[in-house]
Amino acid sequence: MALGYTWNQLIIRLEKHINNDYPGTDFSVTRNELLLYINEAMSSGVIGQVYGGAKVLGTLEMPESYILQFQLAALTQDNVTKNWYSTLPQPPLSLPLGYSINRVYFANSVNGQGRDCIAIKAKRVGRRMAMPMQFGVRYWVTGQKIWLAASDGSSLLNQDCYIEMPSTRVTSLTDTTNIPDDAIEMIFTKVLARLKDRLGLPQDTIQDDLPAGNKAS
Repeated sequence: MALGYTWNQLIIRLEKHINNDYPGTDFSVTRNELLLYINEAMSSGVIGQVYGGAKVLGTLEMPESYILQFQLAALTQDNVTKNWYSTLPQPPLSLPLGYSINRVYFANSVNGQGRDCIAIKAKRVGRRMAMPMQFGVRYWVTGQKIWLAASDGSSLLNQDCYIEMPSTRVTSLTDTTNIPDDAIEMIFTKVLARLKDRLGLPQDTIQDDLPAGNKAS
């Protein structure tokens, strides 16, 4: 089995790269700040990969490496709408529903995995209420909150809900990164560029196209 590449190893690699290249530089960037840079670079990298691939394939495809499974916190019922809601592990990426969230379903140790929930765009929830509803549980997303409602109004109390979605947030430094090997260089280069800008590190700029100077001086 191949060795795992953890978030901590990626951070150490960045720290060593900066300190070895510029040994006199006071490296004042905290690990939390590094994680923010990594999350930022990973998010933009995922979006770039998806839309870049669409130009070649003609359709959106989410690389499986970025997709993680989470168990949502206990569902809570809204007192006004009677719909149920929970908090997502992170706000979905700026992708169409179905790509920003791969699937949502209920499961438990007794009955196993149930049917997938039906995705609805948040802006169409009001219209769907006036239409015949497909049997099952539908869901929609607003911000970092996911809303769920059963077609027959059944209670979702104490139901274990799971979600699969692309994740760009780090939860533990010892976790294995969910970055495909071919994208590590892209993430590393993006973070390194931000660090150089953040620390004001010197960079060599070679311009071979400049004309020769005054040789008589």
